[in-house]
Amino acid sequence: MSNNTFKGLNHITLRVNNIEKAEEFYSEILGFEVEKKLGRSMTVYRIGKDTLVLVEAETEYEPKSKDYRVDHFGFFVDTPEEVDKYAEFFQEKEVTILSGPSNRKTGRFIFISDPDGNMIEIFNEAG
Repeated sequence: MSNNTFKGLNHITLRVNNIEKAEEFYSEILGFEVEKKLGRSMTVYRIGKDTLVLVEAETEYEPKSKDYRVDHFGFFVDTPEEVDKYAEFFQEKEVTILSGPSNRKTGRFIFISDPDGNMIEIFNEAG
């Protein structure tokens, strides 16, 4: 399977320690507009054609337990069938599959891990 079926970077998800402080920074300082909020712990920004997602970490709020990092990044493909083809390809190549392939309200996805443990999502969004 060639990576030329990826249509671009769909999103980057950042794990933050305080969603309100993070929203203040990204909205008021950087001037990004909130596209949608998913519950109290997830905020989605649309920046041109790209998406930045903030997710509040589930850690205690003390310095020694802070959790801040890139949670995952996602590539989008044209069809749900391509997600399934990638799942087969990843199995053949013995790539770690963390979740999926599965459906959700907005499409079909699979999460994999690179050799360093970085989480990557391959995603098709229902049109």
